[in-house]
Amino acid sequence: MAIDLRLMRYVLAVAEEGGFQRAAKRLVMAQPPLSRQIRNLERELGVTLFERRPTVRLTEAGRVFVESARTILAESDRLAERTVLASRGEYGTIRVGYIYSAVFETLPRLVAATGRSHPGVTVYVRDAWTPELDAALLADTYDLVLSRDLPQRPEYRRETLRRERLVAVVDEGHPLVRHGRAGLRDFAGQRFCHPPRHLAPDRYHFMTTALERTGETFERWESPIHGLGHLDLGDRRSFALVAGSAVGQVPVGTATIAITDDLPALELQMVWKRDNTSATLEIFIDNARGVAHREGWNDPA
Repeated sequence: MAIDLRLMRYVLAVAEEGGFQRAAKRLVMAQPPLSRQIRNLERELGVTLFERRPTVRLTEAGRVFVESARTILAESDRLAERTVLASRGEYGTIRVGYIYSAVFETLPRLVAATGRSHPGVTVYVRDAWTPELDAALLADTYDLVLSRDLPQRPEYRRETLRRERLVAVVDEGHPLVRHGRAGLRDFAGQRFCHPPRHLAPDRYHFMTTALERTGETFERWESPIHGLGHLDLGDRRSFALVAGSAVGQVPVGTATIAITDDLPALELQMVWKRDNTSATLEIFIDNARGVAHREGWNDPA
């Protein structure tokens, strides 16, 4: 049988106050109706919740009832609270898809900032290549995507979160490491390692165009496995090009070299659907804007 939450509160009040008269006063009601409603509940359950004489005390059945009632009432109160918070975006889950390079520094700071300002918001994150991120955002699998080359679509809103310069990742024994900085021309004849073109088309075009403008030739090698840790750089004549936030985050045995060429910045964008009216999404975006401002992510270099 279903038990009214009001009756649970009545039984709990009698148990905590140690009597019907004091419980009625606490509940701001007359004592006879309180006694009658608890007696009716006992009759419906077929049990005795309270011994009435010589003093009011719980039976074993009553103790079980009160223990469960406390849990149910507490959860009921939390449900009401969470519902109100969710309507303001202060409780709930936001699903964020991101490209691999966003994990170096950007995404952890966004998640941390949201956790500090809105501890009731859970950020679920998952990395993927651009085609998968695009399909998932269209299908509402994600609320927001961090990407550098998501296709332009009328369904999307987008905002630049961060602009970054290029750095090269090389084996720590690469001859250019001792200089700390180099132009792309300095890598002439070496092997450029990059993810498959179809998985990050705009980034591939950006980087290969930059290399072509040097007038030099470069070998090219597509890495079939995701992540810097799987790049084959051990020949000390291979390099990868990544966003500057990777500095200090590259795998053991590798190093970064600043690129001195005058190139456009790599833009990391927040992309979300126009019809997503989630208040939690708005909170995450506002937090991201605040982090970008504090960190100077869009300041002129």
